[in-house]
Amino acid sequence: MSVADVISGGGLGRRLRWTDALRNPLGTACHHAYGSPVLAVVYHAVCDTVPDHLKHIYRPRTPKEFTEDLDFLLKHFEPTDLPTVTGSAMGGPEIRRPSLLVTFDDGMREVAEVAMPILRRKGIRPALYLNLNFLDNRTLFYRHKASLLAERLSRLAEADPRRAVCVATLARAGAGAADPAAGVMTVSWQQRAVLDEIATVLEFDTAAFLADEKPYLTRDEIADLMAEGVSIGAHGFDHPNHRLLTPEQRKQEVTGSVAGIRELFGPGCGSFAFPYSDEGLPDALFGELYGNGVDVTFGTSWPRRGGPQRRIQRICFENGPAPAKQQLVKRLLRGGAGNMKRTLAG
Repeated sequence: MSVADVISGGGLGRRLRWTDALRNPLGTACHHAYGSPVLAVVYHAVCDTVPDHLKHIYRPRTPKEFTEDLDFLLKHFEPTDLPTVTGSAMGGPEIRRPSLLVTFDDGMREVAEVAMPILRRKGIRPALYLNLNFLDNRTLFYRHKASLLAERLSRLAEADPRRAVCVATLARAGAGAADPAAGVMTVSWQQRAVLDEIATVLEFDTAAFLADEKPYLTRDEIADLMAEGVSIGAHGFDHPNHRLLTPEQRKQEVTGSVAGIRELFGPGCGSFAFPYSDEGLPDALFGELYGNGVDVTFGTSWPRRGGPQRRIQRICFENGPAPAKQQLVKRLLRGGAGNMKRTLAG
């Protein structure tokens, strides 16, 4: 085994060639680290002013930051699209050059309004991963609801009696914290009903928010994006953490949502992106999914040595204001060190 193999963790990519490294060192490093020439990246929204329903969850890229991310990545990777990546992963033509796949999760309206004009100028056709229950603004993602409530709680005076009621309500649900704004952000998918109790106390009207703000894309808007070459995949029904689901719940969340997305948007929409991460899920699950109507899956963990070609990992650049270059290099160094540690240990 070569040093390059130890650092990269192997995978499906070609062996390191010095000509590749000299011509495009970053693209080559990513190719070997991820076991694939495709660097898949994931965002959620792009906006100058972060809306309250996102404010306490992650930090979206500004249009300037997003543009700078793409400018940097396009120096090292050629843009590709989901059908090309899916076809290659399922045994079709091999992708030989370092390539960039841009994806977005949750179907946020900022994708169409802010990100797409930038992507058009760059010649990039992204993939959108949608939650069936959020389409047409029918249901509010529990984490988005938590962020909205956290913002309201952060503005309450210490003496406001509603604050104490919310603290007690969260404590009963096992999400107690000295700061109720922090406590509400720890509420899990299984505990999400408690958010409705908090919303009642704070007089927050979920239905009115969905009708007025329309945080998610509609089916008509998605159809318009598809006409431009945007690809669509499934992200589940309502965004649970799969590590907390039973095997049967997990299977239904994946295969059921993929079937639903295919029914709405066409037979080519057969990929699934795991909410949060696919790390820690049993290996047997993936073989079962790929044999039951799922083309490929996406996660956000570090690639595993010898993992299936159809199990693809993405990197998220919404972990702070650092530019994509800095975050990507840090990820490669951290992942490479982890691979070397695992290799030497076993």
